[in-house]
Parts: sequence; C-alpha cells; structure tokens
Amino acid sequence: MFYEEEEQTKHDKGQKRNEPLILHASDFVAEFKEFADIDIGAKAGTSACVHPNVPLWNDQIKSFYKPCEPAKCTSEEDWVYTANGKFYISSKAEQKFGEINCAYKPVVFDHNDDSKVLDEINPMQNGSLLKSDAFKVLCKAKNGKTYSNIHACISPTAKRDNVFDNKTKYNVLMYGFDSVSRNVFKRFLPNTHEYFTNVLGGKVLNEYNIVGDGTPQALFPILTGRKETEIPEVRRGHDDAKQVDEFLEFIWKRFEKRGYVTQWGEDMAEVGTFTYRMLGFKNKPVNHYIRPFYLEVAKSVKIKHFCHGSKRIHEIFINWLKEGLITNVGRPFFTFGFFSGYSHNTNDCVGLLDEDNVDFLKYMNSLGLLKNTFVLLMSDHGARYGNLRQTEQGKLEERMPYFGIFVPPEFRKEHPNKYIAFLENTKKLVTPFDIYETFMEINEEKNEYKPTDRTSYSLFSNIPMERTCQSAGIEAHWCACLAWKNTSVSENHVINTARESVNMFNEMIGEYSIMCHKLDLKHITRAIKLESNENVLKFKESKDIDGRIADMSAKTKPLQAFYQITMETTPGNGLFEVTSSVDLQSGQVFISKEDISRINKYYDAPKCIVKRKPELRPYCVCKENI
Repeated sequence: MFYEEEEQTKHDKGQKRNEPLILHASDFVAEFKEFADIDIGAKAGTSACVHPNVPLWNDQIKSFYKPCEPAKCTSEEDWVYTANGKFYISSKAEQKFGEINCAYKPVVFDHNDDSKVLDEINPMQNGSLLKSDAFKVLCKAKNGKTYSNIHACISPTAKRDNVFDNKTKYNVLMYGFDSVSRNVFKRFLPNTHEYFTNVLGGKVLNEYNIVGDGTPQALFPILTGRKETEIPEVRRGHDDAKQVDEFLEFIWKRFEKRGYVTQWGEDMAEVGTFTYRMLGFKNKPVNHYIRPFYLEVAKSVKIKHFCHGSKRIHEIFINWLKEGLITNVGRPFFTFGFFSGYSHNTNDCVGLLDEDNVDFLKYMNSLGLLKNTFVLLMSDHGARYGNLRQTEQGKLEERMPYFGIFVPPEFRKEHPNKYIAFLENTKKLVTPFDIYETFMEINEEKNEYKPTDRTSYSLFSNIPMERTCQSAGIEAHWCACLAWKNTSVSENHVINTARESVNMFNEMIGEYSIMCHKLDLKHITRAIKLESNENVLKFKESKDIDGRIADMSAKTKPLQAFYQITMETTPGNGLFEVTSSVDLQSGQVFISKEDISRINKYYDAPKCIVKRKPELRPYCVCKENI
C-alpha cells in the first residue's frame, strides 16, 4: 500500500530532493514555440485510412449502460503500510490498539508463473527492508486485537552499477485498461482524457487499429513485435509447448539490459494475458511483478465489490505503481500496469477510475518525472461483449481502442523533427507493431525482425499517408478504415453536414463576433460516402478460443452513414474538409472538431484574433479586412 504523507515525513525526515519540474500545457507552448503553429488537423482526404467519427452519445448508446455503484470498503484502516522499500506499522493503529507485533511471510514468484509463500519472519521490525513485492502479515496488538492481510509493495531492486548505462535519458510508463475504446474512454474517463491531453499535452493516436482478437493479440505485438502465430507453441494442452519467455525476449528485458528497473502487472490473475491460455513465464519476467500478490489474494481472500480490506482494488493497483516509481529513485524505469477489474466484462464501472487516474498523473507531475518520461495511456481493444458490441458502431469501437502518448519535453527539445513526425502520425493508421518499434527507438535499438506481411514504423519516423490495413498487416475483418465512394453533393445528408458544419464554425467564433464575420455556406464542391468495411459487418466472433479463426456469419445492419465533404464558406472563401456521421434512423448529424480541416491558406484574414485565440484562425475572417 502507498504511504500517507505524514508517515513519509516521519520516516524520511531530513531527506533532500531536487525541486520538481511541474509541467503544464502552457509551459510546452512557451518552451517549444516552434511547435505552437503546427496545425495537425484531421486531414482525412489525404490519408488512405479514415476511421469513422462515431458519436459519443445518443439515446440508443445511453440505453446500453447501467449505473455502477462505487465501492464501500470497510472503515478499519490497514495496520501496516510500505514506503521506500520498507515495512512500517501505522502509528495510528498503535495509538488505537497499543503496541503491535507483526509476523511477515514473503510472497514470491514460483515456477510455472505461480506464487509461493516463504518462511515467516517473526517479529518483523518496524522500518525493516521489504523482502518481496508481496507479503502476508499477521499482527497482534497489546489489547488482544489482531490484523491479517495480504499486501502488494515494492522491494528495493539491487544496484547493478556495472550494468547501468549513464547515457539513458528517458523513462517509460504504460498505463492501460482492458476493453476501453476511444469513445468509451471519453465517455467515462473524461477528466483523465482532459488532463492528459489539455493540461499535460499528451496526444491521442486517432487512427490506432487493433490487429487481432483479445488482449494477447494486442500485447504480443506491443511487447515483442510479433503475432502469437509467429512464435513456437506456448498454449496449454499442446504438445511441445513451452513458456512464453523461452521463445521471446519481451521489450522490458531489452530495457533491463541497459539498467532500467522494470515493473509489470495486471490485476485479474485468473485471466492473465500470458497465463489464461498460455503457460506463462518460466522466469520472473520483470524486477517487480504483481501477479504473486493477486494469486495469493485469490487463494485466501474474497474480494468484496471492488474492495480488498479497507482499500479499493484500483487504489491498491495505482499505489503499487506509485511505489515502483520512487522506491528505486535515480534509476531509469520501464513500467507497465494493466487494469481490467472495472472494464473486462462491461464498461459500466470504468468511470470509477477517473479521478484517481488524474491524481496519479498529477502525482507524477508533482515529482518532476514527466520532464523525461514517456507516458502511454492506452487500452488493448474496445468492448468485445454486450449489446453495443452487436451494432455496427460497437464493432467499429472494438477495433479502435484508446491510445495516447505523452512525449516528454526533454525529447521534444532534443529531437524536434522526430516530434513533428510524431504529431503528423497521430492522424495516420497506426498499429501495435508500431508501438514496439517506438519502444525500440527510445531504447536506441533497431528491430532486426522483418516479416513479409507488413511494414511497421516508429512513431518518430514518417508513416506513409498511403498506408493501408493490408500493408500494415491488419486482416480485413479487423480493419476499421472506411471505404470511399463518390456521392452527390445534393444528397440530403451531405447538405445537412455542410449546414451543421457552418453552424459549428459560427458557434466557435461566436464569442468574438464583434471582430469576426459570421460565415455562410457558399457551395459544396465534393462529397464522398465512407462505408464500413464489409468484413467488419460480417464478423461475428472468433470461432476458436485462441482468436485465430473468424466466424463471418453476422448480418449486422448499418445504422450510421459516414460522409466527407469539401465545402467553401463566405466571406473569405475558406475551403474545408469535414467528416461526419449520420444516424440513419433520426437523421442527426455528428461532427467532431478533430474531423474538420481547413485546406486552403487564410493568410492574414484572421489577424485580429491570432494573439487572443489562435485556434480560431481557420474560421475567423476579421471584419476590418472586408
């Protein structure tokens, strides 16, 4: 468990720390002014892949979700806690119950990716170094009261100065959630999205596309650069199968070779990514591994509605990640935490994470870690079950998980051209294989594995605009890219899209209407209809447990249409490309600001607004110019 501030002060009195660098989006604009004028809009007309802009909410979508009751855990506080690699007995518990003595049993990794409980240490002295990353504890108070529990923690990683690479500059934190699409993230984790993007300056990969069914098909490419089908047999019940690390070197091992402290954990041990269908790890995969904790909890304790004792289960998980960030202070880290408890079976409860996610990011910022830490805020795929999943939109959302990346300011400053390439790539087709390539570049390595069915790219290199699902190694039924078909500019949905677009432009400049002209539609020059991939609509589910064989028997009927129009407004003759989605039942038009591009130069037309509101430059035509 993470420690309280007062307890930290008590035991670390006199410890000096460097003043942290706290980052804000405004700081990035000031410090990296060369990026401030880069307009990376949604240039759908120049990319071979266009993902649909499906609505966040409508009446049908609202009907698919149920309210989720927040956890109400026991009021009895934990008697023990951990901090900076040490074991402590809470002073509050001692004040309440008298002198406390505790017996401590380390919980460690065992062969076959299992857990093992070691011999008891009795008594475990207050302030003792932790012996493992999880432990069982039984405490007795002077008044006869007892306390027993299982705790997750971080035992200090042994120093390996002969391995440590002093040239290492950047940390990596990947923090993920199971089954959360881009839209679900924005629906239920709006504060997390807002803080990550608008306060810190993180960017969402708007064309990120999955390459297979389920979590392993998402994480194998990210962590190894390979598909599950490209490695020898690792599945349970198959002849000659071996454990996953006997065939593969995971990306964290590559970082570890350069002296990084590595940390990996997921909270649902019963459906572990590499243990549910597969044989798991032969050797402890990372320096700090939370699986033994969850295995012992499953054997000994019944989780009660998102609670483990007095702690909410996500609080335990986030606190474990926090401890990992500071226990081995001064060492570079590669940390990956993947949380499934609130979203694996349904998305109804994922919103319970929202405020604590923000607090986690704020905590990192307060420590000054973000100046040189890549933060990947992500999911593996969208929801694979439920009523929404049976619709066209649900199928598309499954293929478009949330994936955001915060590039630290030190990297931006040292590699400005790479950062510009990254900004441009946020609007191009990106796959999990590209994330692996990006990790390799951060670690200053080259990927020598060159499959023939795909080409992958680091996000700091140029991804071709003409990239397709086929060239990226995405099978047709997983491809969320829309097909293009010319349509009449006089079609009702096209006209409604143009009118709704102009209304949006005028709403955006409304506060400055005394300076900017109201815009009118001049004419529509081109229109195309964007249709869902036929194979996506036919895909029902995977026939096999491994997600390798597709059942293409579904008869999903489209309930939405997607349009892209090119239109001109007056005054100022502004040319815009706009992508919309249309509800075919109600006729309602949905347009996101991210799917609007100004495609001709505005020169000095918006000069009256440039300093006050530069983001309105594409829409404002100053009255003084006419």
